[in-house]
Amino acid sequence: MAKQKNKEIKGKSEKEAIHEDVNGGIKILKQRADLLKVSIKKEEITGDQLEVLEFMLTSERYIIDSNFVTEVIPLKELTPLPCTPEFILGIINVSGRILAVINIKEFLNLPEKGITDLNRVILLKYQDIELGILVDEIIGNTHIYPDKLQATISTLKGIQNDYLEGITEDRLILLNMKKFLTDETIIINEEV
Repeated sequence: MAKQKNKEIKGKSEKEAIHEDVNGGIKILKQRADLLKVSIKKEEITGDQLEVLEFMLTSERYIIDSNFVTEVIPLKELTPLPCTPEFILGIINVSGRILAVINIKEFLNLPEKGITDLNRVILLKYQDIELGILVDEIIGNTHIYPDKLQATISTLKGIQNDYLEGITEDRLILLNMKKFLTDETIIINEEV
């Protein structure tokens, strides 16, 4: 019985010793963490945010102002149109409206990737112009600060640079949809 009481006392002191070691270790870790803390100042950004739709073209991420977007739909039942420029892929029926689908890669001089199940058509509207643009994949909606955009890349030339508004810090390329939708090259007034 005396041996059993000794073991209990010894057992309690072992538990207490372990508890003290653990608590001491935690205190040391907290002290180290306090010494290693780096003060991070969040930059307050003032100004208006712009809601944009992010999508993929080839291997780059692009964004457009959501105010121009009416709907995003999967590409199905595209009817090719003869005697039209190469950038017009065809027409689609959307709730009884017949809309042209444009391959925006043609305007941006991007390589063709081919059509997959991920392809989507972004339906755009500005004033009385309504059409769809084919994109490789939709990423989703996000917000940007237009006043924080970098100028367009100086190495881009020609028509590709004409439709670019700027680039975000995250390397999202903002397209100028107003300029694109009002460009006379997308309006076809020819009769065959």
